[in-house]
Amino acid sequence: MDRKKYTLIATAVFLAGLFAWFTILPDGAVIFSEEGCIDCHSFKGRGGSTCPDLTAVTGRRSDSWIRRQINDPRSHNPNSMMPSFSHLSYREISALIQFFKS
Repeated sequence: MDRKKYTLIATAVFLAGLFAWFTILPDGAVIFSEEGCIDCHSFKGRGGSTCPDLTAVTGRRSDSWIRRQINDPRSHNPNSMMPSFSHLSYREISALIQFFKS
């Protein structure tokens, strides 16, 4: 294969991977369960009852508010019992927000 074809194919593969990285999110439902959110919060009738139901949270709060709440709950309420999930990546939190919108 000549160099031009190889470069073109390599570039196409790279761009496809980059596109996938930015458009295909992790599974928000899995994150909600694995991180233990479901133990305290309910969503669409499933989960815990000790914390707010998150079924309609995206109708009440902006994406940036939800993102900040997940990263630093005490920024909104200094007495919040919710732990920080600052270890979650931007993409993981985006997946959670998309899950809440489903």
